[in-house]
Amino acid sequence: MSEVQNDKEAKDTEGESINEEKEQKLEMRDESEGEEETEIKEVESDTEEQVVLAKSEVDELRKKAEESNSLLDKLLRARADFLNYQKRMRKGHETTAQYAIQDLVLDLLPELDNFERAAKLAENSKDIDKFVEGVKLIEGQLFKVLEKYGVKPIETVGKPFDPSLHEAVVEEENNELSHHTVIEELQRGFLLKERVIRPSKVKVSKRTVDEEKSDETNDNNSES
Repeated sequence: MSEVQNDKEAKDTEGESINEEKEQKLEMRDESEGEEETEIKEVESDTEEQVVLAKSEVDELRKKAEESNSLLDKLLRARADFLNYQKRMRKGHETTAQYAIQDLVLDLLPELDNFERAAKLAENSKDIDKFVEGVKLIEGQLFKVLEKYGVKPIETVGKPFDPSLHEAVVEEENNELSHHTVIEELQRGFLLKERVIRPSKVKVSKRTVDEEKSDETNDNNSES
């Protein structure tokens, strides 16, 4: 009887041991599954944060793109305005150039009227002296008009020949003047401010070779 009881107790103990092992395995499995669920939740949380960051970056890029488009639009508008300004300025310069001499012409018209009057008087009168006097008077008035606009005649007679102001048309031997001195004005030249708009055509002196050598000898003697 005792042996049967002992066997029964042994089986019960073994059964309890097996049950404990099963319970431990179940607990370990539950813990493992719990950890896996926690890891999955953490991964899902990280993914959600990454999605949020990605959307924020997209919004920032979209904002920068809009700013760039706005800046580009402003630049294009500024360029178009500048081109229109250039066109207006060019047209204005062309108009100004076309009518730049208007004031000069208006100042010259009265002198032209005087010439017409002088010509009519010459037709009806034989007094040449008065006609010449009238022409000279008109000439003086014309020079005053030109001077008003910065135009003045180039000085010539008695001046040394200057190729930047004068054009030598004729040379004439003359031992009384320095070589290449202007002795006659053949056509008057003019300056506009400081610019030569027409050089004077002149006759200049030309000394003979003997005279030039004599001058050089005199210069050397005076220096010694």
